[in-house]
Amino acid sequence: MAAKTGVRTSVRIVVAGDRGTGKSSLIAAAATESFPDNVPSVLPPTHLPADFYADGVPLTIIDSSSRYATAPVSVSVISE
Repeated sequence: MAAKTGVRTSVRIVVAGDRGTGKSSLIAAAATESFPDNVPSVLPPTHLPADFYADGVPLTIIDSSSRYATAPVSVSVISE
């Protein structure tokens, strides 16, 4: 039987925005189901289980830095 086309095996989401707007806090809260007090300025790619998303597909949330100097790093992580 041929594989279905257009069926996602995973979803990657990039969270982008201005400095200090809570991007990392939002990701940490989604991953831990609580609002943490101390969050690093940029998180590594965060993997959420398949049952987190309504379609049953694993999610990877990629945090971004608003700093221009780290933009090439963000682009390399996104394009993986």
